[in-house]
Amino acid sequence: MIQLHRILFFSVFIIPIIIGLTTFAQIISFGGVELTEYYQFITLLFLLPMLSYGATTSLFGFLISLLKQGDPLLKAKKIPEKELDFPSIDRVPVALVMPVYEEDEVSIFSRIKVIYESLEKYHSLPKLDFFILSDTRTPEKWIKEEAAYLALCESTGNYKKFHYRRRKSNLNGKSGNIADFCRRWGNRYEHMIILDADSLMSGEIIVQLIAMMLQNPKAGIIQTNSKLFRATTLFQKLTEFSSYLFSSYFLKGASFWQINANSYWGHNAILRIKPFMEYCALPHLPEYGGLGGKILSHDTVEASLMRKAGYEVLCAYELEGSYEENPPNIIDVLKRDQRWCQGNLQHFWFLFGKKIPFINRIHILNGILSYLNSPIWLCYILLSLWNYIEESKFLNYSMLPEEFEYFKAQIYDPLYLKLLYLSLILLFLPRVLSYLCLPLKQIFLKFPAFLLETLFSILIAPIYMIYHSIFVVSIFLNKKISWGPQNRDAESSYTFSYVASSFFGITILGLVSAYISYSYSLMLFFLTMPIWIGWTLSIPLVMFTSREQKSLQSFFDLSYWKPNRELSNHLREELTRNDEKRMEGKEIFYALVHPIFHKKHKQLQGNKSYRSKVSDSIASDFDVLLTEGPERLDRKKIQNILSNRELLDLFFQKFWTSEKSKWGQYWKNIWEEINPSSFP
Repeated sequence: MIQLHRILFFSVFIIPIIIGLTTFAQIISFGGVELTEYYQFITLLFLLPMLSYGATTSLFGFLISLLKQGDPLLKAKKIPEKELDFPSIDRVPVALVMPVYEEDEVSIFSRIKVIYESLEKYHSLPKLDFFILSDTRTPEKWIKEEAAYLALCESTGNYKKFHYRRRKSNLNGKSGNIADFCRRWGNRYEHMIILDADSLMSGEIIVQLIAMMLQNPKAGIIQTNSKLFRATTLFQKLTEFSSYLFSSYFLKGASFWQINANSYWGHNAILRIKPFMEYCALPHLPEYGGLGGKILSHDTVEASLMRKAGYEVLCAYELEGSYEENPPNIIDVLKRDQRWCQGNLQHFWFLFGKKIPFINRIHILNGILSYLNSPIWLCYILLSLWNYIEESKFLNYSMLPEEFEYFKAQIYDPLYLKLLYLSLILLFLPRVLSYLCLPLKQIFLKFPAFLLETLFSILIAPIYMIYHSIFVVSIFLNKKISWGPQNRDAESSYTFSYVASSFFGITILGLVSAYISYSYSLMLFFLTMPIWIGWTLSIPLVMFTSREQKSLQSFFDLSYWKPNRELSNHLREELTRNDEKRMEGKEIFYALVHPIFHKKHKQLQGNKSYRSKVSDSIASDFDVLLTEGPERLDRKKIQNILSNRELLDLFFQKFWTSEKSKWGQYWKNIWEEINPSSFP
């Protein structure tokens, strides 16, 4: 049955490719095959399979959605509540893990609290623990994370469920953080639920994932269908609408042929820890510029290694209650894509790895081409225009005027248009099928939003094409990307001067392209309009879509899809309640000298053996810290003091036994401001 699904899928998948290649062969058969036509043929060999894959996947997702029972081979099916074996679920030790790096501490711990309370409300899991694994480097943000962690424990009245740890060395980023967790605590748990800092999950879906793991003992990873939420800017609203409209059908179609070898996205998923620890350790790639070194994007590789070990990777696309956020604007998406681009291109090393299952090689290739296709598309467009113009000139010289006009209008141009129409059908088929799946009433209600999102996609596609091409070229030129913190704040918009300078070059490219195409022919001008108009309007497009659009809330109404409003509202309440700045600007004071918080901060640091004598350099640092304030001391030295129990004790003693006249202005200002006579 599995083989039948795959044969059926790839039989449909190959048809558009054959049509496209035979049409192109007809186009170039009228004259000798030029070198540029040969290169254009090569680009088609990459582009047609990608276009066909997207269209075929959505087509099968559409067909499955018409079946009452859904996909008969879907293993990660939602389990009716009456069939859940709660006693068995309660016996399973599970860790819910959230790696964070320079994130907003209020948002992080509010999400953890909402997940915990949602779970307690639905069903208490006695053996589920929460881990917040911090790679934060900024001392002030790190202290605020500790304060938020302590506030979480106190507000829930539970210190046993929640665990916070900050690594002193953020080696290998997120994957290194997860590996560190597995080495320290992995043997205590059977399963691990991985979240990103912007993730949110309901208690019901957590219980479902654990039950699915028990039901499928060969499942190594179960990925959920995470939907976008908390959209405020127009850009976020458009992408959120798109995710609700298209993602489910694409996942259904992908699962139809992948079955037990689905994709894994690195978050909002549950993993079986023992095989993950044994088989999914990431190697260090050969040092080869941007394609070498540490692996930036680990999810596809981990799924491949899990499959290589004989375990299944499933997708529970039927489950509701899995959410994540989207960057607030196009610029932040491009910054994220630059990191993902390098991470995906690094997967080239695994494309021909030993014993990697064939379907996982397809996943790896698909990830590579998702970014490599941008320069390929750019080359294809340029080669198409060049070959069309040159071939027209050749045919014009080879024929009488009447013959040429007839041949061009009746034979030559229709073949080029046939290839164009095929591409457009493959591009827009997923969009149209998803839209037609809506009930008749919703088709009319959602049409304006659907039209606006489609127009936005057309305008933004050529912008992504240019910048993704730049990313690919820079990586091949051995330029490495550092994996920095991601902006998730919709209020942190960019200035007009920054946007204008970032997109000035692409705007000029659009104007020049429009002028050249218009100079040649009016038909070419209109055919290339979807490309150059996006470039030309890039600056106003970025500015307009980056703004918060509360007035469009009803325009992008998602109530039909019934997202978990209660969960989202609960998070909003927690964020509002916890958005206080009591510690802002006083973090070092609280950690080093506040009687209550200092003690708790010290308890969160690793055990250190006490030395009999403090070195002269540390004594000197203490003097600078006390008399001039933390801003006068090197940040690495501050981190060293804050993370060492002995040094924390020594400075605490030094401060409280010193004269106030010797304090730096930093200590005096905060001392007066917080009124130490009434420490909490």
